[in-house]
Amino acid sequence: ESQSLVVEEPPRDDRIEIRLEPIVLSGRVSTHRGVALPGVSVELGEGRDVTNDDGRFEIVRAEPGELSLTRPAWQDAVVAWDGESYEIDTTMEPVAVRGVRVSGPAAGDPARWQELLAMADTSGINAFVVDIKDEYGTVYHDTDVERAHEASAVTLQYVLPAIVSDMNAHDLYKIARVVAFQDTPVATIEPDHAVLAEGSGELWRTRNDDAWMDPTDPVSFEYPVALAEEACRAGFDEVQFDFASFPFGGDVSTAVFDDEYTEEVRVGSILAFLKRAYTVLSPLKCAVGANVLGITLESGSDEGVGQLPGLMSRSIDVLSPMLYSTNYGPGWKGYENPNEHAVEIVDAALVSGNSRLEGFGYYRPWIQTWTVPEGDVRAIERRVDDRANGWMLWSNGSAYSPGLLPPQ
Repeated sequence: ESQSLVVEEPPRDDRIEIRLEPIVLSGRVSTHRGVALPGVSVELGEGRDVTNDDGRFEIVRAEPGELSLTRPAWQDAVVAWDGESYEIDTTMEPVAVRGVRVSGPAAGDPARWQELLAMADTSGINAFVVDIKDEYGTVYHDTDVERAHEASAVTLQYVLPAIVSDMNAHDLYKIARVVAFQDTPVATIEPDHAVLAEGSGELWRTRNDDAWMDPTDPVSFEYPVALAEEACRAGFDEVQFDFASFPFGGDVSTAVFDDEYTEEVRVGSILAFLKRAYTVLSPLKCAVGANVLGITLESGSDEGVGQLPGLMSRSIDVLSPMLYSTNYGPGWKGYENPNEHAVEIVDAALVSGNSRLEGFGYYRPWIQTWTVPEGDVRAIERRVDDRANGWMLWSNGSAYSPGLLPPQ
């Protein structure tokens, strides 16, 4: 800002020194829950900065105007600054997602794909979660990641840039689902980095005969992260890692890992994977999410899979608990048949889960579409709207009747 200075009596040596200090605007960006939000791009005129781990930023040579705040998984924000104060604090809101899962075959079927796009146009659905790599290890597009081809894991269902373009044309938020560690094709060609069976040295397998990569082996991180990076570069807004956990679905007592099978190791391994993914994807302006077992929101332990939502919320943007009432056994919350009380089950999980969040990450749960009446599914959606930040509907066949969907 301009100022004037009057010198009443010049100094004897006829020299006057004046030092001008630039205006520095400082501030803090926090989440809707008041938690510091790192990684926010802050712009004011020609000035730019990125918030640090404490959510702090500084704009040097600041001039009054509008601050522009952007960050993956969060709604863009504009804040007016009048120049009167040199400190400004503000908050950002999560992206409001109401999405559906789209399987690889559904995305690859031209007629089905167009039906799904039309469904989004005529309902309140604003996001697709598209399978890039699924729980069987299948990759659904012609990837440049060579390991997928070496493992014979590629099936050509869709053209990646084409489906991104279609989703953009329909103003959809684009989430790429990448299964992390359950991967029979890659485990088969890389047993040195896979979970092995005690005694035999063969691949450990689930009851469904699926093999897993070893989450304690950092080499196993790179393949799913490479597929995720490719999706981000193709234009996806977010990557959702599924099976970002230790193995389940079999006798884990016979599984052999590079490191010990303790809760400390399990939790540390999953956090290390998510942090690795975040360092690669966040600079690409791509949000990072992970699916978590619903029970971890209430149990207080990692349930043997290495997932603690509180710690995970310090490292990634979105946590998506799978809140399926079919996963809860008789007697849970006193209900003989929890599936008949799906609304209450979901509500209790989110109340408990919200109290465990420690970082900037937020919940966007999966909601089941099977065995629960359509009216209850809609009731769950409304309850989740009150407790979390968006939701997604899961259907194995990517089939969604109009009664499951919110109005436009």
